[in-house]
Amino acid sequence: MSILITGSSGYIGTELCRRFQSDSSVDKIIGLDMVSPKEEFQKVTFHQRDCCSDISDIFANNMIETVVHLVFVLDPLHDIEKMYRINVESLENVLGYVKEFSIPRLVVTSSGTAYGAYADNPDRLTEEMPIRGHDFQYANDKRIVEERLVEFQEQHPQTDVVIARPAVVCGAHIGNFISRYVSKPWVPLVKDSTAKVQLLHEEDAASALYSLVKEAKRGAYNLGPKETITQDELVGIAGGRVLRFGPRTLRWLTAVGWNLRLKFLTEVPSSMLDYIEFTWVVDGTKIEQETSFRYRYSSEEALRGFIEAA
Repeated sequence: MSILITGSSGYIGTELCRRFQSDSSVDKIIGLDMVSPKEEFQKVTFHQRDCCSDISDIFANNMIETVVHLVFVLDPLHDIEKMYRINVESLENVLGYVKEFSIPRLVVTSSGTAYGAYADNPDRLTEEMPIRGHDFQYANDKRIVEERLVEFQEQHPQTDVVIARPAVVCGAHIGNFISRYVSKPWVPLVKDSTAKVQLLHEEDAASALYSLVKEAKRGAYNLGPKETITQDELVGIAGGRVLRFGPRTLRWLTAVGWNLRLKFLTEVPSSMLDYIEFTWVVDGTKIEQETSFRYRYSSEEALRGFIEAA
């Protein structure tokens, strides 16, 4: 088996390279990223390229059997066109080569955010429920990605398309707007919100993707442990204190901070606040039923892993 991993230099990409390096069924790993790899692996041939560029030579020169597409921007950008290009157009470019070279298998990371954060969400979101997306660009780009994948699967049944929908990934190597938000001494939250928090340990995320590549049937798979924590528990474990505002007030403050680029106030647009106010917990049991993967860490353990490293 030869595997192409886009976004191979990130933490999850690196962990997948490590797992495939020790997998005797994998002969070659092709890494693709704009950033140089953090580690070198004997089986990995690395290409420092833009995933939206012409990468036909990579496909033509390698007998690729599986593509794992990890490229995506999590931290919101004010340049929405640039973010869309990285998030959606990179996938569309890869899909073109998967079609041209008749790649048998494609595994793509989506997100639990694609379900949307709404007041009428059920306690657990299952794979059969609709992908509603959201005004928050990250979530809506994930919705568009999934629509492209569903369309591609229908038109190209010879390729097995596998979609991973993880909860918030957390652990020692995580550094993004979410980790910085919960690390504040005072954490702004929505008044009267009882939203549950679901955190997927980074090691579980890498192991789950490895199992999806190796074992999963085509389709979508939620990734998230059964256990959740409350927002107050999260902030308390992180060592901060909760500062609750009415939803309108918090949205106004966030909108002002975002529009004026005041990072000390916010790193996200106000649309993201729905993901703080409302519960969007995924039912992550399907992957355990259909593959050998088992969750090793709870949401609290994922959080403590991050806190201890920080």
